[in-house]
Amino acid sequence: MDINVYFNPIDTDYLGIENLSEDCLSKIISVNSKQKPLESELDGIVADMALIGVEEEGGGINGADIIRKQLYGLKLHRKHIKIVDLGNVKRGNNRKDAYSALAEACSCLLQNRVIPIILGRENDLAIGNYRAYEQIGQIINVFNLDSEIDFKEIEKDPDETNFLAYLFCNQPNYLFNYTHAAYQSYLVVPELIDLMQQMRFETYRLGAVQNKIEFTEPLIRNADMVIADINSIRASDSPTSKNPHGLYGEEFCKIVNFAGMSDKLTSIGFYGYKAEEDCDFRTAKLISHAIWYFIEGFNWRKNDFPYKDQKNYYKFSVIMPNDMNIVFFKSKKSERWWMQVSCPDELQQKYMRHFLIPCTYDDYKEAMEGLVPERWLLAYNKLNL
Repeated sequence: MDINVYFNPIDTDYLGIENLSEDCLSKIISVNSKQKPLESELDGIVADMALIGVEEEGGGINGADIIRKQLYGLKLHRKHIKIVDLGNVKRGNNRKDAYSALAEACSCLLQNRVIPIILGRENDLAIGNYRAYEQIGQIINVFNLDSEIDFKEIEKDPDETNFLAYLFCNQPNYLFNYTHAAYQSYLVVPELIDLMQQMRFETYRLGAVQNKIEFTEPLIRNADMVIADINSIRASDSPTSKNPHGLYGEEFCKIVNFAGMSDKLTSIGFYGYKAEEDCDFRTAKLISHAIWYFIEGFNWRKNDFPYKDQKNYYKFSVIMPNDMNIVFFKSKKSERWWMQVSCPDELQQKYMRHFLIPCTYDDYKEAMEGLVPERWLLAYNKLNL
């Protein structure tokens, strides 16, 4: 697959890469630039991660390029990985063209075990990322970090206000679980929260996330795909969000760092950046810092997959008052926890990656007290409909 079919190369003169020092990230990123285009085919890319921008409507300076300019100047990590910057996806004539191009590129990367890091203005571009999993036939979990829940009945083509309807309703459907974190109640009607519960999806208010940020780790460890909307951050830390309340920049970066650490996660997208509304490039800098922390988290991956090899895990069986048995696993390498959900034999192959649910020690203690953890029950109801 020719890179130039889907991507426009980057102007490295604008980014000022040549003026950056040897201890900056720019020195380990292979850039598909106007000055020196990448010669490899897309399906021949060998890398751990790939940066992907998406062209904005109307032309002009692309917001993804401004984020790049901040990212490339950050200092190297202790451990170096291979990163390629593919440039900006050609938008085509409409959003559907952008979805299709993004899906083709991401599906190719996913099959080659390269993690796409998507930089897009509109959050409905996540449809393109999701379609990549459709193309390779992989059932996935999605984690979305946003102050609002962009779901309503589609009366026209998908956009920023209703794109979740595509993820939830498109057939055949490859979405197993959806988790929405940091929503703000005064921006979401109660009926929508009720609907999410009826669909057995998980929703967590901003206050719950901020009260114990570590609580998000097992939630995001269960995800294959992450949507990180800049509107989840408060305006004091991110001028383009226009939201007086929200996550602090440090909290946003911490959650993205958890995403990097997750062995299950295979793609992430940062959406909502509007360059014309940025003040002193503060939002662009924050996004670049979050990507830096994502890379840092990736360096800490432990290859923790209890459904593949259980030799490196402690196993605990808890007999509940109703004689139901809940099995917990604790990693000997990372000390992270999982709980096994009962699944019919004929579905175990199909849902192999989904009936072991990341959890915490608190879930184990709750089970020891005779209470069924809520996330276990949610997954059980999905697997045993």
